[in-house]
Amino acid sequence: MENVYRSQLAVIGNLASAEAKLNCLTSTLRSILQLVVVTSIELASKKTSTEELDIDSSIERFCIPSDGLPREMLDKIIPHLRSYQDSRIAYGWFEEIQNVKPCLSKDIVEWVEFRNRAAHGVLDAQTTKEWVDKIQLIIEKCFKVFSSLIPTIDSAGKVLIRSKSESIYISTPVLRNGLPIVLAKVKQRKGLWSLEGQALIFDRQAGKFTVELNEDTVFSGLNSGTKEEYEIKIIDCDNQELIVSHNVPIRQTATFEGRKKELQALQEWYEDEDSRRCLIYGDGGYGKTTLVLEFINKYLDGDIQPTWFTPSVISFYTAKMTRWTADGLTHFTSTKPVMDECLRGVMQCFYPVLDKKWYSISGRTLIDRVVQELRARKIERNDVLLIIDNSESLAANSQDTADLASFFRDVGKSVGRIIITSRRNESIEAAQILIDGLDEVDCVSLLKCLAETHGADAIIKAGSSTLRKVSNKLMRKPILLEALVVYVARSGVSIDRAMDNLYKKSDTDLLEFLYEDAWERLDELQRKVFYVIVSIASPLNDISIGRACQILEIQHSEFQSSLQETHFASVSDYGKGYEIELVDLAKRFFEKKLSEVENDSRNSVLESASLVDEYAKERDRVEREYQEDRVSDAFRNEYAKAAKVEGDKENYPEADELFSLAVEDDPCNSALNDRYAWLLLNKIKNPERALTYAEKAIALDPNNCDAAVTLALVYYRLNNIQKGDEFIDVAHKLGRPKSFCLLRKAIARFHMSYSCNGEVFIAVLQSADTLLKQALSEHVSLTGYDAKNLRDIHKYQELVLKRLSSKRLTEKRFG
Repeated sequence: MENVYRSQLAVIGNLASAEAKLNCLTSTLRSILQLVVVTSIELASKKTSTEELDIDSSIERFCIPSDGLPREMLDKIIPHLRSYQDSRIAYGWFEEIQNVKPCLSKDIVEWVEFRNRAAHGVLDAQTTKEWVDKIQLIIEKCFKVFSSLIPTIDSAGKVLIRSKSESIYISTPVLRNGLPIVLAKVKQRKGLWSLEGQALIFDRQAGKFTVELNEDTVFSGLNSGTKEEYEIKIIDCDNQELIVSHNVPIRQTATFEGRKKELQALQEWYEDEDSRRCLIYGDGGYGKTTLVLEFINKYLDGDIQPTWFTPSVISFYTAKMTRWTADGLTHFTSTKPVMDECLRGVMQCFYPVLDKKWYSISGRTLIDRVVQELRARKIERNDVLLIIDNSESLAANSQDTADLASFFRDVGKSVGRIIITSRRNESIEAAQILIDGLDEVDCVSLLKCLAETHGADAIIKAGSSTLRKVSNKLMRKPILLEALVVYVARSGVSIDRAMDNLYKKSDTDLLEFLYEDAWERLDELQRKVFYVIVSIASPLNDISIGRACQILEIQHSEFQSSLQETHFASVSDYGKGYEIELVDLAKRFFEKKLSEVENDSRNSVLESASLVDEYAKERDRVEREYQEDRVSDAFRNEYAKAAKVEGDKENYPEADELFSLAVEDDPCNSALNDRYAWLLLNKIKNPERALTYAEKAIALDPNNCDAAVTLALVYYRLNNIQKGDEFIDVAHKLGRPKSFCLLRKAIARFHMSYSCNGEVFIAVLQSADTLLKQALSEHVSLTGYDAKNLRDIHKYQELVLKRLSSKRLTEKRFG
């Protein structure tokens, strides 16, 4: 890749102005530093032990990189790579060598300081010229210092780092059309990771691009833990920080257009101290849920500054007639259980796994229990906002409607304020906001935005008058406008011909037509995924769909792309995960298609569906145990919640202080002491202090499996292998897989070998090798955590053998 960079440097050299050269050289240096960070992280994760390398927080920040971050990350990673991989790697980063004086890290510090001054001050011609020359020299130093970290490109176009013994392929995209890139953002949406950036090009427009990342990307480790129902967010509001627990999906569209009047009406209700309920109603496809999620996400982003209503709990609930339990999918036969689920959803903010007392009561009794729980936590009714989506499914007759009105009245009075979306104008006391067709101007804007996204040339070239007529014919309904754009983009026909095909059909015919059109665009593997998901009983989310894709050997991202181009389902996107709900007509469409396939293929689909259900049930059990052990009890008081927030923000000294206050406030909380010990061990790097809280956690609850693991890891970090083994065995008795426990014993011995010599060194590494072989033989793949353990087993086997081989080679050489 060095040659690719040099070709761009040649283009920069021909530029006329110093200002243009400076901008292009800055982009080039930024690209090189980002590239080296990516290759360093991948090398460390694949070929070294990362137990002592705390870079998760840095990787998270690298998702939106600043110019100063690469130096900070390389300062951490390079010493680690020198210890495990090559003692001469990136030589010249910390030390002065020939032609690298001062050392490169000092040059990067000076460059970052210059970038900050230039961004906030005046850049004169003389300084510009000086820094053109300086950056050129820094880039040359980068080529020299990072010679072993700047990858090469093989004959197949794959990017790899070559070493004496092997080649390591880089999975993170670092090229675009054969050119290096500048990374702008890495984000997770609908359970999938994507990278946004620009190609490093200067003689023509450097357009932005987005590319999906592999599921084993180094960024995926950021959310490798079990997903929690609620997340904690800090909002800056009126010069104060608000801590909000919420389970609100992210925005449903990046092309939100119009709805200013409706947004204003919703904000007016939000500020109305006398109103407890707001009903947003209108026909399907007009964007009721989209509007609500746009408004609430604006609040969570700090873009809305309310004068009085600042809820600390926001609960989003989609009114479904089913619920996933340990026994599979439960179908409700009346409206009351569904309404009760809304309240239980609020309680999952505090208890991710609800015990049976919450399911043994319903109706008014359940409301009173929820109110009692909230008041015990000093949460008043104006601290809670409930969002109930698709409430039309809750009432099928006049009695149901009366029950629903009573339920909303009681909840609004006692529990919190409510926003309700429905296709009907429900007979309830509420501020009402009608969602009908978009304004003509907004329709035109939406059509143009969608046309640019999907490449619908006929709509891009059409005039505003034509687009207004089209919008009115399609009732100014966003879902139909999008359907038109997608059809024109896919078929390449004119707008008039597309309208002839769409407009002459009834609503049902139109949807079937859209499904058939979308179905024809799917390949055989994508169709099989739809066959499977229509046949499974477990919830349709990133877990079950990801497993279905894995069984059918299709990329999860490929299925996601096919889903986004259809109207098969409504998607609730939580960023780190998602849920989909198939449109009833689409479900019948898939079932019809499945009935047409041969018996052997149909049986194969049903077998795959059964495997997905088994996996989802086991995953659900593991996650519930995890949440019950670690999450629900650990963060009960406000100090603990604030400590978690500060820890997530990498403000570890503040998190340390808040955890200290939290354990003073709740001293007998085993899970809290365990989480504090984990922070002290892994983030603050103080195993001596961690030992105090880890021992306290296991003393308070000897059955706390997570506490047993943490205490074992603390002892291992203190080189007390015997005590570490004792508590990792306790963890196995309490439920940790044997493969995991054997792996942790092996990792401890691998690290211990660095403090051993002679025969003890060999014995310790041989013991680690034996344990890793046992771990491999005991390994069972049931969940994503098992897959990570398997990768670690293979990685440490390689590391152990490498150390043993190196030792034996040294002994043979020197006798």
